[in-house]
Amino acid sequence: MKYTPLLLFMSLIIFNSCRKRDIEDPAYMHITAIEQAGNPGQGTKRHDIQHVYTLIADNSIGTYQAPATVPVLHEGNVLVEARPMIRWFAREGLHPYSMMKNYSQMLDFVPLTVDTLKPVFEYQDNVEFAWMEDFNDNSASMQLRSGTFDSFYVKNEVEHSLDGSPYMLIDMGNGEQFFEIESQDLFDLPVDGREVILEIDYKTNVAFTIGLYATNPSQVVSLPSVTPYSTEKSWRKGYVYLTDEVFNQGSTTRFRIFFRSVNKEVIDPKIYIDNLKLLYRKG
Repeated sequence: MKYTPLLLFMSLIIFNSCRKRDIEDPAYMHITAIEQAGNPGQGTKRHDIQHVYTLIADNSIGTYQAPATVPVLHEGNVLVEARPMIRWFAREGLHPYSMMKNYSQMLDFVPLTVDTLKPVFEYQDNVEFAWMEDFNDNSASMQLRSGTFDSFYVKNEVEHSLDGSPYMLIDMGNGEQFFEIESQDLFDLPVDGREVILEIDYKTNVAFTIGLYATNPSQVVSLPSVTPYSTEKSWRKGYVYLTDEVFNQGSTTRFRIFFRSVNKEVIDPKIYIDNLKLLYRKG
């Protein structure tokens, strides 16, 4: 095929126009590993917040697993906001953790350079800690409700401790064994739909159940919530969503946290628990 001079000229114009399209150079934002502030009276700083929902100048740019480095099409000093996202125990997907404040930081974005966002989350000012138990006083505010054995232990053995501090050990023994352990105190929890959360660190080689006993003048009702399974030899952090269990319970109902397990097959079944926090936001 032969090109006339006019067609060749027009082709060169179109080609050069395409080559000269302006492609904006991005700046980059590095999101560091997430931290939790350690404020007095709020227990451990240990957390499992791995994701942040991020906004720049009030515009969403997505959810990222930290640490991460992401391109952004912003320049100059801009307010960046990170919102904590967690996984509820036994529930799908990521969810905003409303017990924590959002984190804000000014960043200076320059094309082809990196600025750093360092999220540090802390609890909301109106968070109520209905119960905190870290066993650090070598005692436990829990009691055995029933079981095939008559005791559990507060230990501090280096090879099993999470952070060098005491923890609770439930040693079930072999054969067909069961237990129910509950908090000694009854707790007043909101029944109006506000989020009620239990934070827990645990290590186990046998399945156990976490739930509530709803107690009122006429009855006690067991409200199982979730069942953690074996973690092998690793400690894990769990966020147990208890809102559905307490919602629409009567105004006179109070609650106990319980742990229970039935074992027939696991050899040498042991459950380790630490850093319990039962919390909600005051209205």
